[in-house]
Amino acid sequence: MTEHRTGHFRAGMAALAALALAPAVFAAPVAAEGWAIFKLDSVDDLAACMSRARRTVSSYIFDHGGSQTGADSWSVYGYDLEPGQQDVVIVCFEAAGGAIDALLVVQSESESEPREQVAEALLRIWDGA
Repeated sequence: MTEHRTGHFRAGMAALAALALAPAVFAAPVAAEGWAIFKLDSVDDLAACMSRARRTVSSYIFDHGGSQTGADSWSVYGYDLEPGQQDVVIVCFEAAGGAIDALLVVQSESESEPREQVAEALLRIWDGA
């Protein structure tokens, strides 16, 4: 599942996916300046992960608002999700042992409260998808 991508945003998302392969597992969200990162459930295969990611982001935008979505072969993006114009990505990747894992990343310039609201709602949708 190795691909060469250009662009700072995609390179940054690939780096975040690599974090999931590190020995430390995020049991709780890791919050930094403008970012919240969550490890999502493992999924049977990449197609199932991508389908679940698309449903999650699309459902959120339909219910709460946002400007657009996008996808490539291993990630789904959502832009300007409300409240607070949050940008999100769900990254699906092959982990050790062949399992497909997923990460949710929420980024914004706003305060942490709207970012946490968006993340919590996306997690609820993912869990029900």
